[in-house]
Amino acid sequence: MRYLGLLLTFEVLVSTAAFADVAPCSKDRLKFCNDGNTAPEKVRACLLLHKDELSDACRARLGDQAAPG
Repeated sequence: MRYLGLLLTFEVLVSTAAFADVAPCSKDRLKFCNDGNTAPEKVRACLLLHKDELSDACRARLGDQAAPG
């Protein structure tokens, strides 16, 4: 029983840590690109159109292409 509790705690911690970095652009996507299109290449293109308005985390995820300027 104790093993099960430790296993469940570990699973929650791992899944929470993994989820924290999964979508740094999710709020930006909802704000700027909420047209229902979920194709990754379309979402990326849309986000890049708004690169000067993106959060720092999203800009970092998109890399050099999203650098302001």
